[in-house]
Amino acid sequence: MNTLRFPEVTTSYSLHNHSNFSDGASTLEEMCRAAKSAGLTVFGISDHWVEPAYAGTGTESWRMAHDRLDEYVETLQKLKRSLDDDNFTLKIGLEVDFFFENMDDIFARLKQYPLDYLIGSVHCCGTFPVDHDASDWLPLPPEKRDAICEMYWQKLEGAAKCKEFTFLGHLDLPKKFAIIDNDRYLAHASRVLDILKENGGAIELNTSGWFKPCSAPYPSLDILKAACAREIPVYINADAHHCDHVRRNFTEALELLQLAGYKNRA
Repeated sequence: MNTLRFPEVTTSYSLHNHSNFSDGASTLEEMCRAAKSAGLTVFGISDHWVEPAYAGTGTESWRMAHDRLDEYVETLQKLKRSLDDDNFTLKIGLEVDFFFENMDDIFARLKQYPLDYLIGSVHCCGTFPVDHDASDWLPLPPEKRDAICEMYWQKLEGAAKCKEFTFLGHLDLPKKFAIIDNDRYLAHASRVLDILKENGGAIELNTSGWFKPCSAPYPSLDILKAACAREIPVYINADAHHCDHVRRNFTEALELLQLAGYKNRA
């Protein structure tokens, strides 16, 4: 799926959302029908697809089971035939975790499926779970936290180079628990944005961060301003895990993007 033409943004799309095929609470049908009822014109489901390059990541509890991808795609195709009309389009996607070691193999496998888009994300730094729980971060000394964040941004740089990704998800995710000082890593974010600019990539404004301990969307206003200066397209996404949240805080997101310099779609 093509990105929106810069610098317009819209609150009628939402492409980053999850069902109970991964860590969501609602079924695929519940999510899609809720999106249509909420007035979204383009809605995408993007359950977690994770193929760790090494053992010990513990991702089995929140990713889609690898033997369910056929069922996932077939169910969404059936829903698409039922729900698509002049005012609503369902898109089939995946949120794919980036690993340097095996991305070519992952992309080759996923190309066999009729997917409309892929979101590039990082949730694992080594075996450390970036967004699992604050208790993972709290015992760590500052130097260990910094090393994890350095690895996180290095992996995002790798993801930014992958033209297979339509956009990158929740760019500054390590700030989730209000433990990490986001300002320390703005130079890292700038490098990711430079790579996206060079490769024609995009980012999202993920509204779910407003409902996490950081009480702020992903990414920060400073990063959004830097993205706008580089004319990088941005999607507003709910990252909804429940059918009640498919359009959560979209008005606030649009206001923030306008403050960053983006203009809303006519």
